[in-house]
Amino acid sequence: MRLGHGLDAACKRIGKALHLDALKGPSSRTEADPEWAIVYRTAQGFCCVYRGEAIDFSEMLDVQIWGEEMDVQTYFIGL
Repeated sequence: MRLGHGLDAACKRIGKALHLDALKGPSSRTEADPEWAIVYRTAQGFCCVYRGEAIDFSEMLDVQIWGEEMDVQTYFIGL
C-alpha cells in the first residue's frame, strides 16, 4: 500500500517536472498543426510508422502523396 502511494507521488513529480500535463489535453493541439509520421528506407522501398501501425510504400512519391492526403508531416530517417 505504501509503495503504491510513493509510486503515484513520484509519477506526479516527474509529470510536473516534464510538463506532461500540457501534452495531454486535446486543447494543446490545434487543427492547423499536422500530425507527424516517421518514414525510413527499407530494402523494398519505404516504411512509415503512423499511429502505431506500419505502412509500406514502394516509392518516395507514394509517401509524399500519402502525407498530403492524410495531412501528415513526414520525418525521414535515413542511414
